[in-house]
Amino acid sequence: MDFRIVPFDEVTSTNDVAMRDAACYRHGDILTARRQTAGRGQRGNRWESDPGENLMFSLVLEPVHILVERQFRISEMAALAASDAVRAATDGAVECVVKWPNDLYVGNRKLGGILIEHALHSEYLSRSVVGIGINVRQRGFDPSLPNPTSIALELAGRPVPSPEEVLRQFCTAFRQRYGQHGAALHAGFMARLWRGDGMPYPYRDTASGEVFEAVVAGVDGRTGELTLRLPDGGERRYWFKEVEALF
Repeated sequence: MDFRIVPFDEVTSTNDVAMRDAACYRHGDILTARRQTAGRGQRGNRWESDPGENLMFSLVLEPVHILVERQFRISEMAALAASDAVRAATDGAVECVVKWPNDLYVGNRKLGGILIEHALHSEYLSRSVVGIGINVRQRGFDPSLPNPTSIALELAGRPVPSPEEVLRQFCTAFRQRYGQHGAALHAGFMARLWRGDGMPYPYRDTASGEVFEAVVAGVDGRTGELTLRLPDGGERRYWFKEVEALF
């Protein structure tokens, strides 16, 4: 696929612009911003970023061949391409992985996040806006954030790629990921999954407040549901926001 880069100096958020002015932006358009005044993350959180230090963009897709019930494929494509981009831009020095469903982590620190908004036509997706934020050169963060990091912090004094270079690597990676078949794409997602090493970790059920240990047993490639396996062998399935990973 071909990409058209549309740069902005300041916007509320690139997702807002892409959704509001839908007629202006088509499949493959990438809206970038030096500064977002109202950047949005998952769970309704704000996405904070110093102007010009990080990569903030929205990719417009028209994935009319993808069924609504398989929309998690878009999350897998985007998360893997973003992870690929960080690894390529740092020559493998920053081992970026994917925290379910689509955050970007290095170890237990958050490097970036993805927010996807869909429009539907019958049983197929008609339009998807994939908003991605990756911390690149920022070194100082709001102390209220629990675990932020950046490529600069992870490289610890070594040369840091520019946000533009990370975007270039993303475009290369997304072309490949967008063309992958579902099984290969999902296998790549599972191989890059944070805490997907078969070890038990603590979680909290957000409805009941129960804290428990479990192993990641799988992620449904169609719906994105997470399956956790308990020590007694029982399994629980969770949608996004229904379970919280603890540290």
